Amino acid sequence: MIAIMSTRPAMQEARLAQDPQLAALGAATLRRAQVLAAAAGTVLFRAGAKPSRLYYVLAGEALMQRTTRSGDPVILQRASRAFLAEASLTSSRYHCDGICRVDCELAAFAIDGIRAAIDASRETRWAWIEMLAAQSRRQRARIERMSLKTVRERLHHLLLTEGVPAGVYAIRGTRAELAAELGVTPEALYRTLAALQADGSLSFEGTKLRWRR
Repeated sequence: MIAIMSTRPAMQEARLAQDPQLAALGAATLRRAQVLAAAAGTVLFRAGAKPSRLYYVLAGEALMQRTTRSGDPVILQRASRAFLAEASLTSSRYHCDGICRVDCELAAFAIDGIRAAIDASRETRWAWIEMLAAQSRRQRARIERMSLKTVRERLHHLLLTEGVPAGVYAIRGTRAELAAELGVTPEALYRTLAALQADGSLSFEGTKLRWRR
């Protein structure tokens, strides 16, 4: 379920402008945005649909995912304080599903408005380029991870590249969702976690995984 959170345009602009990624879009674009509340499990878009809005996740976490032929989800993007499916700005169709993993607060921008803001401002263009470059780096790391053969190697790679600090990773969501993040089955992940705990390579600290070797 999605609900529109109404507020005065000036107050909305001031709030959204506190985020540097959004501030670069300019005051007029921020005033025209819709701020939405979406419950966990809400589908923001489906693969094959024509994009009309670009979502920025203000609070919570939304996922971009596909479902394999066997029915297992594969997570392609996790968005929190970030744009979701930013490539839809230049795409005629979504290639994945967009789903709120938890309750989310979103800023929805008309795609035509984002394009106009990028065309009108050099600062906006460079801010957008920087954001895409950061997303590209994350995607390259994901591609590298998916090329690894074993669940152990993928898990180790995730902890080293996305852990803060390196080697310590806070699980967001369930272990089944972690399996989807790694592109493996939940059963394969559970077996690997148990084996790594048994040989002392990995430990759990609350919701955090720590690599010890």
